[in-house]
Amino acid sequence: MESSAPEGRPDEVLNLNVGGCRYTTSRSTLTRFPDSMLGSMFSGRLPSNVDDYNSYVIDGDGPTFRHVLNFLRRSKLILPDGFKEWDILSAEADFYQIQDLIQAINDKREQIKEDLQKNKEQSEASQSCEFLEVEFECANGQWLIFGDSKLIDQLSAIKSCFVHMTNYKNQLKKGPGLWIDNSPRNICKSTQTF
Repeated sequence: MESSAPEGRPDEVLNLNVGGCRYTTSRSTLTRFPDSMLGSMFSGRLPSNVDDYNSYVIDGDGPTFRHVLNFLRRSKLILPDGFKEWDILSAEADFYQIQDLIQAINDKREQIKEDLQKNKEQSEASQSCEFLEVEFECANGQWLIFGDSKLIDQLSAIKSCFVHMTNYKNQLKKGPGLWIDNSPRNICKSTQTF
């Protein structure tokens, strides 16, 4: 649930000292999530301390707090490219008890994990066969394509002109325009002409 400054009353600007890092923000930003530690602290439900510069002191990770503060401002997790300090950010979100931020971090980490797995699979597929071998058998007028079936699947021209088989070993299969021998390589054969 979000809160803001009462109507007709200007929002109070506050200075913060978070782990030695200085920030300036508004009370409404800090109380945007009232059930959080910051929401409780800046609505008067929790005690707070100020330093000699009249800044509220928060014993948290100073550099990481900028991401917490940006989330409070935008209600969106905005991180720089290549961000790596997930454990620290997760611990800070837990410390401040901002449930929406905790969920956003978990969602983003899961998305990154899925993206890494997808990239790994694509990388493995591209490394398994870097080329396709295409031959034309003049005797029977058929095209043969040798190579990884995943690579063949990626080429739309081949998909529309050739039938392909995958993951066979020591089998003999026959289909329309397709013959597979006992060799250990994937073979695609078609009587289609270009």
